[in-house]
Amino acid sequence: MKTLLLLASWLALAACDRAGAAPGDSSRGAQGAPAAAPVTATRVEVAVLAPSDARLELILPGEVEGQRDALLAAALGGYVEHVAVAAGQRVRAGQVLARIDSAAHSVRRDQAVAELRQAEADLARSRALGRALPAAQVEANQTRVTLAQTGLRAAELEVARSFIRAPFSGVVADVDAEVGEVAPPGAPIIRLVELDPVKITLAVPDRDIIVLRPGMAVAVEVAAQPTALTGTVSRVSPTGDLRTRAFEAEVEVPNSDGRLLPGMIASVRVAQAVAQGTLVVPQDLLVTRRDGIGAFVDERGVARWRPLELGQIVGSQVVVARGLAVGDRMVVVGHRDLADGDVLLVARQGSCCRDGRVVFPDAPSPGVPPR
Repeated sequence: MKTLLLLASWLALAACDRAGAAPGDSSRGAQGAPAAAPVTATRVEVAVLAPSDARLELILPGEVEGQRDALLAAALGGYVEHVAVAAGQRVRAGQVLARIDSAAHSVRRDQAVAELRQAEADLARSRALGRALPAAQVEANQTRVTLAQTGLRAAELEVARSFIRAPFSGVVADVDAEVGEVAPPGAPIIRLVELDPVKITLAVPDRDIIVLRPGMAVAVEVAAQPTALTGTVSRVSPTGDLRTRAFEAEVEVPNSDGRLLPGMIASVRVAQAVAQGTLVVPQDLLVTRRDGIGAFVDERGVARWRPLELGQIVGSQVVVARGLAVGDRMVVVGHRDLADGDVLLVARQGSCCRDGRVVFPDAPSPGVPPR
């Protein structure tokens, strides 16, 4: 009986010794060495990279303008004698649109003609007399003829400029003169616009201007037309605006029916295939560090840093020229908090990329609301 009591007491003491051991003792193994610290994994989402096509689509707002737009005036001004056109009227190149003080200029021209005839007659008489007149007198008469010829040319030029003529065929947009008024020199009287073709002026951001080039076909949409029209890029400015940093471009659109009018707002759609069968990823999946731009990939549950060489930017996407390969598991969520060598806990896996976005198996199709 004593033996059994001693055995029970020994077992109870041993149990108490194990239960009351110091906290520091539990961190040591059989040989007294410290146990390994637990490893913390970072929760991420990854996407398997697949080749895709990069297509750049831009929608640029613009304003319809006449191919040529001129404010016509009488250089010398004067009395408005006649206005031959009205707003909305079509005119041809060279057609007289108005006369400004042409009668007064015609009088001065007639006076110049008479002076020239008199000078020529005096010169002829002096030459007929031969040596009877001093040579200086003959030279003076010759000078009078030259001056009279110059005066006549000036008078004829004034007469020509008293007629306002259409410099090109187009439509009269505005007439700001009435017969009997006195027009100031150089004051605009008639606005003439060429409407076939018209041009659309665009302000293009610097990241997109490299896509446009003269001769490129684009689609043009206006509220007044049920269908899109086809236009052609006619000019791309080589320099940007110093205030807005935007580049100006012009699109030419045929307008034989005259439905496109200056002042209308248009949308120009530009579509261009940039790359085919290559890796194109959204820019927000990349990580910028001091040593460059790169991305993290999942290699057997460990994050590995990949420096990247990038190609052309396609809107919010970018072509990856080097650094990633088809089939790589790229970290797409949680990538900004990683360091090379971090242990990963993959919560979800999708594919990259479709229309510039990562697609996950449980994500609804575009246009289909989630259940």
